[in-house]
Amino acid sequence: MKKTILGIFALIFLGAAPSWAKLNIVTSFPQDAAIVKAIAQDKADVKSLTLASQDPHAIQLKPNLAVMLNRADLLIVNGQDMELAWLPTALTNARNSEILEGAPGYLNPSEGVELIPYSPEELLSTPFFTTNIIAGTQSAGGGQVSVVRGNHHYWLDPANGLIVAQNIANKLAEIDPRNADFYQANLTQFQSALKERIAKWDAMMEPFKGTPLVSYHRDWIYLIKRHGLKHAGYIEPRETIPPSAAEMASLIQKMKAQKIPLIVTSPWQNLRLPKEVAKQTGATHLVLPSSVGEDVGVKDYFDLFEVVYGKLTDTLKGIQ
Repeated sequence: MKKTILGIFALIFLGAAPSWAKLNIVTSFPQDAAIVKAIAQDKADVKSLTLASQDPHAIQLKPNLAVMLNRADLLIVNGQDMELAWLPTALTNARNSEILEGAPGYLNPSEGVELIPYSPEELLSTPFFTTNIIAGTQSAGGGQVSVVRGNHHYWLDPANGLIVAQNIANKLAEIDPRNADFYQANLTQFQSALKERIAKWDAMMEPFKGTPLVSYHRDWIYLIKRHGLKHAGYIEPRETIPPSAAEMASLIQKMKAQKIPLIVTSPWQNLRLPKEVAKQTGATHLVLPSSVGEDVGVKDYFDLFEVVYGKLTDTLKGIQ
């Protein structure tokens, strides 16, 4: 007994992590935290830097973000410049070189996802324009190579959750090889359950293929494309830039002429604008949660899509 206690103290004072130490994992957004919890379970403490009800593009920097990042063993970002306006500063303040891009404690789980590209028109005069369309990287000859990022709301196609989960499990096994089999078993269970749910959700949406709708932002494009819905326009024509009066008038005219019956938004968006468009066009305005959290009434990853598809299909049935 005495030797055991002395051995534990020796590990602590020598700086070695005991075998029962949990990984400290931080994610940019709650949907990734939900997947990590399903795979890592009791092997990790998992925290999200943000809430589902917050605008993911414009998070207010607070000291607690730097503290969380400073203590992290692994940072999982969304990528595709979603965090461009706030995470680089938070990482600078955190002073944790082990979770910077390229370090072992950094993961962008979008690798392998088929991204929907932005057009230059969608990004014109936005904070993403210089990064995505102009800046690029230097070629060997000194010229610029275009680096066009894809739409960063890729997690809202549930099939991409299969890829994200695989990338997360691979990274967990890499930084914690002792528990690799545990992570793989949980991944297999997660992917099997998700595939079953996806088959059910696809069947729920099949009757509504071709239904036209308008979205506030580009967050629902992946789900719209997956189910063959007809996207007819945006409340916000350019990323993160509020619409002009002329743009609003043009959209309202189009919706009236084409009898577009539905507007879909997320909780963190300016709901005043879609409510006004709905009022003037007679369309239904539907707010769908786009991430996981008690603040939007979603308890876990699977529940996110159960709520989304439940509300969406109920609404579509009512407007057909």
